[in-house]
Amino acid sequence: GDRRQSRGGRRTTTRTRTTKRKRTARIMAAEGAPEASHAPAKEAEAIAKEEEEEEDQVAMTDEACAEKYAKAVAIINGDQSDGDGYDAAIDLLTDVLEFKCEKHGELAIECAPAFYNYGLALFGKARLENDVFGEPVQKAMVEKAIHQLKQEAEKEQGESVEEEDAGAGGSGAAAAEEDEEDLEAEENDMELAWRNLETARLIYSKQGKHEKEIADVYAALAELSMEREDFETSICDFKEAIAILAASKLPGCERILAEYHYKLSLALQLQSKSANANQAQLLQESQEQVRCAVKLLSSLEEEDPSVK
Repeated sequence: GDRRQSRGGRRTTTRTRTTKRKRTARIMAAEGAPEASHAPAKEAEAIAKEEEEEEDQVAMTDEACAEKYAKAVAIINGDQSDGDGYDAAIDLLTDVLEFKCEKHGELAIECAPAFYNYGLALFGKARLENDVFGEPVQKAMVEKAIHQLKQEAEKEQGESVEEEDAGAGGSGAAAAEEDEEDLEAEENDMELAWRNLETARLIYSKQGKHEKEIADVYAALAELSMEREDFETSICDFKEAIAILAASKLPGCERILAEYHYKLSLALQLQSKSANANQAQLLQESQEQVRCAVKLLSSLEEEDPSVK
């Protein structure tokens, strides 16, 4: 079916810049306005740094843009143990997108890789903040165990559980409010990631000969849906990625295709745990996907025994 309309361009970015008018007012205050004659040195340093950043943006060249993009991609493809790296990549790609969108137009093919990687960075950051385990399968197992423990505790404690909940009062409400704020922030990052990935998909789809890139975008969208526990959408997007990449017959994509088959098998397994799912059929299809992945990897080993 039709996918939701993507919001392209600068609306997908999260970073904002101070306008020239506001910056000028702050400089005046720091340099001698009566109400701010004793402005701290840190304020002046912050203003100078901000000016320098904006001058760099104005003076951005194709070479500087390419360098920032390469740094961001290296960060995204590296081993991320915390969100700091993703924050750096997001900042770099914000500059890249602003430059490219201004130069080529928001839906130009030159912008597609930046939208794609910007979406990956946002998704990676949101996933790290949301789930320390990283893998949806482990997350599902942990949540199931916690749910079972809660049920057992409620049976043992009986009415005392309700009394404790009532006694918690304001502290419980405050904790719930904090959880809601965290969830909203997570959803914002996830939504921004989806918008950027979908923008990249739309741009690539309008062009020819970008099968590999389109398949990669579908796979990223599938992983995002799996993280959201929308396994049905995840399955559809993984199947789309596999179909596009397999039909392209591009050389050297067997390992990537095998990875997509394996991840599809995970999505099918998770979907099989849903209340109204046809468990036997989904598990059978999941096993078929694993066999496809193994077959692809085996063919690589036959061609090159050094491949493991």
